Amino acid sequence: MEFFRQNLIIRIVILISIFALSVKGENKSIICHVGGTMRPVIKELARQYTKKTGVPVEINSAGSGELLAHIEMQKRGDLYICHDPFLDILMKKGLGVDGWTVAELTPVIVVRKGNPKKIKGLKDLTRSDVQLILTDYRLSSLGRMLPTIFKKGGIDFLKLNREKNVVINKSGSYSANYVKMGNADASIVWKAVQALRKDSLDAIEITEQLPIPGIDAVTSATGKAYYLTPMRVTVATLRCSKNKKKATKFAAFLTGKHAAKTMKIFGFTMDKPELIRKEYHDGKAIKERVEKNAVLRLYAGAGLRKAVEALIVEFQKETGIKVEPDYGGSGIIITRAREDRVADLFMPGDVWYVDRLQEKSGLIAEKSQVAYFVPVIITAKGNPYKVKGLKDFIRKDLRIALGRAKACQIGRLSRKIFKKNAIDINKEKNILESLTVNELGVWVKMANADAAIVWDAIAANIAKDVDIIKIPKSENIISSVVIGRMTSAAYPIAAKKFVEFITGPKGRAILKSKGYRTEIK
Repeated sequence: MEFFRQNLIIRIVILISIFALSVKGENKSIICHVGGTMRPVIKELARQYTKKTGVPVEINSAGSGELLAHIEMQKRGDLYICHDPFLDILMKKGLGVDGWTVAELTPVIVVRKGNPKKIKGLKDLTRSDVQLILTDYRLSSLGRMLPTIFKKGGIDFLKLNREKNVVINKSGSYSANYVKMGNADASIVWKAVQALRKDSLDAIEITEQLPIPGIDAVTSATGKAYYLTPMRVTVATLRCSKNKKKATKFAAFLTGKHAAKTMKIFGFTMDKPELIRKEYHDGKAIKERVEKNAVLRLYAGAGLRKAVEALIVEFQKETGIKVEPDYGGSGIIITRAREDRVADLFMPGDVWYVDRLQEKSGLIAEKSQVAYFVPVIITAKGNPYKVKGLKDFIRKDLRIALGRAKACQIGRLSRKIFKKNAIDINKEKNILESLTVNELGVWVKMANADAAIVWDAIAANIAKDVDIIKIPKSENIISSVVIGRMTSAAYPIAAKKFVEFITGPKGRAILKSKGYRTEIK
């Protein structure tokens, strides 16, 4: 009998322990990483949620960028609440699962209560009697918007900074407090920042001067182009979460009507309730958003400029997707593309540079054949110096121009061609070197050089001003132009669309119309 009694006690103890563990697990905190601007409102919403459900919410607050780095390194937490552009970066890094827009941030002018300087709008900020403090336009997302905001208000932002003693600080909260303490008369901060100080600061709307979504692209502090007005506030569930179901329930609470009312009280704009929508599922962007809002960053060889400009125009007409090109010598743009954390596309003068970028940094997701460059010799119209071929480039009476080998593909390839034909070009003392193939054409056209090696497409575009001398196939080396879609692409779907367009029938027709070869026979 005693045995059965002891056994029953043991079973009860075990059941109590299991129940205690389950209760502990049930009440385990949701770890929520929250960007500094959003901390006050999320703290209040977390309090409301815990009161309603009994599930505690632990808030870890810092700058959105700092938190992103923390998530990437520590792999700890359940939710990430931030503003643009950090949700996209989180998803691109594979750190998020689902993401939703929950609110918007809008800039306003803030002044002391009662508006003692009678400031009505942006024009008044230029007055000599108005002391101004602004957020750093190089280091903060709001700061990056300021040149566009002032431009829309008819104000030269650079001139304003030259002529006025404008105080600059990275923090919007600091700027607001600076005005509150009477150290400045006005600033531009998020409405949510002003809402926390509404007893001591008044807000002046600047709606008409704000960047227009879909029209005014603003480069964020991360170096990525965004339509930042209104700026999204987003919540994402994290892949490292050990409480995914609870995290999703809290995220659902944050996107609900009750939370929207609290958001509004804290100064977050919610003019369009339909903006509370799912942005991602399992790390994949909604196709519609990508197509409508993408601004692709393309690094292209200078020799491709005429074709690329035409391709971009037609691509935007067809898809609505914008492309921002950066042209230069291949040896120069490879460095730019490598350093750009959100570059989408890389199209230099030869596949060698694409392979080199992949070898050094692993930044190429895929590459596609676009065109071929055939080197030719150009000389002044009428060929007054009787240039016949490559061997003439060692003549002392000829002023020759070549691309710089380390800066552009035409320069690198020209040296290979001379080496192939056992021509020691280094003996020639009067070599003019350019960073781009386009400039070589201009030099010959303007009689600054007597002969140069350029791409056949470049020569074709200035054929009325120069003579073109073909290099025999046995002596020549053809350059293969490919486009690389980069792993750093902020908009991989849109980037893929651009690749498909320029390598498809329409793209090939445009390339041919501009003198570029799409096949070699």
